Amino acid sequence: MREYRALLARADGHDRACRAAFPRDIPCGRGCRDCCLGLFDVSLLDRDLLREGLEALGAGDRRDIGARAAAILENLRTRFPGLGEDLDGWGDEEIDALCDAEGPVECPVLGKEGECRLYDHRPLLCRLQGAPLVDLAGVTVHPGGCPRCTLGPDRVPRFDVEALRREERRLLRRRYRGRSGVTVLIPQAVSAP
Repeated sequence: MREYRALLARADGHDRACRAAFPRDIPCGRGCRDCCLGLFDVSLLDRDLLREGLEALGAGDRRDIGARAAAILENLRTRFPGLGEDLDGWGDEEIDALCDAEGPVECPVLGKEGECRLYDHRPLLCRLQGAPLVDLAGVTVHPGGCPRCTLGPDRVPRFDVEALRREERRLLRRRYRGRSGVTVLIPQAVSAP
């Protein structure tokens, strides 16, 4: 996980640089939760990172997160009975349909004030939500997840997205071998293993 944390630190550094250069255009801050609505899948590295963060929380927060995750998963399993502990065997279109079916559900990790209780352990995708993400060639890879962000892709600093993805794939292959392409929903990640 040390190497994955270094990769996450690169993403955080890019985010900090964007926020410092464009503070009015990227209004994200503590308690902002606009990009924390709706389901999406994350890597097994992110699952392990989230679980590590859960272990550091108090029992009350762990129970609350677990109960909220269980309620989301129970609702999903009524419509998708084949849903297990991960999304192994699910195609991209099936995962998209699963996520869309639940709608803008609040992430089970959020606290009462809209704060991320696992902020230091949040997935890579969560770290890339504020500003648009533009690769070194000038291609917009991710338009940004914050509806309040007014920074256009033409103004954002470029980032070596491909190097980040290559490193993530290498770490996944090394740690998970045959399961490196498996993903999980955040409610699956924070449920009891």
